[in-house]
Amino acid sequence: MKLAWAFFKRDALIALSYRTAFAVQLLGNIVILGVFYFVGRTLAGAELPALARYGGSYLAFLLIGVALTDCVGVSLTSFAKQIREGQLTGSLEATLMSPLPLPVILLLSSLWAYSFSAFRFLLYLGLGTALYGVDLGQANLPAALLLFVLTVLCFAGIGMLWASVVMVIKQGDPIITVVGFAVVLLSGVLFPRSVLPGWLQKASALVPLTHSLEGMRLALLNGYGVRELAGVVILLCAFAVTCLVGGLVAFSLSVRLAKQTGSLAHH
Repeated sequence: MKLAWAFFKRDALIALSYRTAFAVQLLGNIVILGVFYFVGRTLAGAELPALARYGGSYLAFLLIGVALTDCVGVSLTSFAKQIREGQLTGSLEATLMSPLPLPVILLLSSLWAYSFSAFRFLLYLGLGTALYGVDLGQANLPAALLLFVLTVLCFAGIGMLWASVVMVIKQGDPIITVVGFAVVLLSGVLFPRSVLPGWLQKASALVPLTHSLEGMRLALLNGYGVRELAGVVILLCAFAVTCLVGGLVAFSLSVRLAKQTGSLAHH
């Protein structure tokens, strides 16, 4: 616990020391909310049968989608970013000589990023409720918290898998950009996936975020509890175990390959 706190404190102090950048980032989140508000107002009053399951408010639907996707983005990129920084600064080899396994170091070094993403999630929901009238009065918070944790675990495993790719190919930003767009398209972040063609709806079932968003919206907008969301919870648990195990195995193999080829210091 002391070690985790040390990593968290270090990264928090570094982030907060750049006050202008930190403030601009928060301002950017608020501006994005403003954009979504006017998009929601544009569609206000329109009959949207696909949204009936979620209370009919597109703004509320969109708000939850974007808020949770922001956290997913941290999981997808945080580990790979640390690997890439280690390659560019030449510190990766020294890190591998640490008594702590590299995956543990990456996890501890991501605590601040995950905590700040959770804060932004609450910020989106809080401002959406206070400023734009999004109704979260029926929200089931325990169910929402469980879904949030499971979502983070799923994409932490995928993020570890992506970090293993970066370990080998070095530059991978274009690839993760395409993957990110595909996830947004398939999982129903911006629109209900029921409007997608049937074959894309089937493909979307393979994306953990699809089920996370479905459960989160029902928990926050309709008050569904863990019992009603049992199917979603079980599915996300299976995704989390599969993604974490797969990510750790792939990462271990990539580190071994980089050592064998002597490419740890290459960038």
